[in-house]
Amino acid sequence: MEWIDPPAVPPLVAVGVCALLVVVALMGRGVVRRTRLGRRLDAAVALIVAGMVVAAVDVGARAAGWTVVTPYLNAFVLGALALACVHAALTLFVDFYLRERSGAVFSAIFRDVAGLVAYFLVIVIVLRTTLDINLASLVATSAVLTAIIGLALQDMLSNLFSGLALELETPFAPGDWVRVGTFEGMVEETGWRTTKIRTRVNELVTLPNALLAKEPLVNYSRPDPLHGDTLRFEAGYEAPPNEVKRAVAAVLAGEPAVSDRREIELRVERFAESGVGYAIRYWITDYGELDRIRNRLMTNLWYALRRAAVRIPYPARDVFVHAVGAPPPADGSAAATLRSVALLAPLDDAEIGQLSRRVRCLTYGAGEVVVRERETGDSFYVIERGSADVSIGVGGASRPLRRLGAGDVFGEMSLLAGEPRAATVQAASDLVVLVVDREAFREIIAANPAILDPLSDIAARRQAERLEQLRAAAERRTGAPDTTQAQRLRERIKAFFGL
Repeated sequence: MEWIDPPAVPPLVAVGVCALLVVVALMGRGVVRRTRLGRRLDAAVALIVAGMVVAAVDVGARAAGWTVVTPYLNAFVLGALALACVHAALTLFVDFYLRERSGAVFSAIFRDVAGLVAYFLVIVIVLRTTLDINLASLVATSAVLTAIIGLALQDMLSNLFSGLALELETPFAPGDWVRVGTFEGMVEETGWRTTKIRTRVNELVTLPNALLAKEPLVNYSRPDPLHGDTLRFEAGYEAPPNEVKRAVAAVLAGEPAVSDRREIELRVERFAESGVGYAIRYWITDYGELDRIRNRLMTNLWYALRRAAVRIPYPARDVFVHAVGAPPPADGSAAATLRSVALLAPLDDAEIGQLSRRVRCLTYGAGEVVVRERETGDSFYVIERGSADVSIGVGGASRPLRRLGAGDVFGEMSLLAGEPRAATVQAASDLVVLVVDREAFREIIAANPAILDPLSDIAARRQAERLEQLRAAAERRTGAPDTTQAQRLRERIKAFFGL
């Protein structure tokens, strides 16, 4: 059966028309390739051009009487045009409409399989209708050849069908974090034969699909991205477990990456040779950030345990002598640091020395909150080393006010009158502070009540300055303290210390 009848026009005219169509198609191809969609349709346009060229040759062969080759040329023309139509349909419907316009997830493997099946059917139909060739009979009569090819391609076919099975079951998708055997990373793409994952150190690992189908696979992103991680550490036997748990809970509460969808678990896990073993089970939703989250938690945990005077023990075979309590100040002279504080100017050298023996030296890591706005407190802080940022909450947001450095103090109104914290102070770098608490200060005031008057005046002045500078709430300029305010503050100090 001939699908292309001999033309009724002269052969030269027919050849000229085909040549003109080829030129037009080539020019159109050059214009179309400038667009992204046109570049995807380039193969279809090339098949159409090739079909037109062969059609022109077919017309010339018919005119010359070469009827032997015309059926084959006819089959080529029909096959090229049909394959071009199939390619264009797949590109427009699957790639452009489904994926880009509708946003549907369509597997690349199934897209390729559908294309191969469609191409194969086109070739079978064209060969059957034009050349009367039955491919089914050819395949049936070449069983030996088929077996040989099947054995040679056994591994490739195994990976191919494993890839199809993975696409059907969808145990993972691009962007998921998975672990297969010793490999862990984020899935980048799944192809015919392999799947590629990107590890945490930016290594691209290519795994055969057959391996993925056989090995146990852990998906950290599906069906629920919530992942539980466990940190373990040891603390000295002299530290009460509840105090250790409180320090750990404060660290976890300050980490925004820890999810509150499930309750955090703090457990005493074992009594080891060198200390008590603890396990922390917390939950995160971004498995890719696990290493960074662990780093922040373990860093802040070290600072929190050190502030709580909780010792992280050495192995039992080593013997060390540890002083119980807070570590000494960095320069070994708390008295000199306290003497430089304006608020403590009314105290004499003996009282400063007495107070220096009662202060605690605490260390905070960069980013840790030292005091939080509106929290209760009864101590104030002197910065020994490092810097800290002061901020207040305004309209539900945090507003930065100023940066404190070595020698600056904060929290004096909580010490003197038991007021809630007026601002949030957060360590801008590693921070060492001296902490003066209520009981240590009460002993000095009880022994020398005369210091209340100058102390109240200085505290009132500092309170006025703070309201003016930090909160912009007072309209008066810094000058002599308000005697009425100082008197009221003095009475509050007496009541707070029970004097």
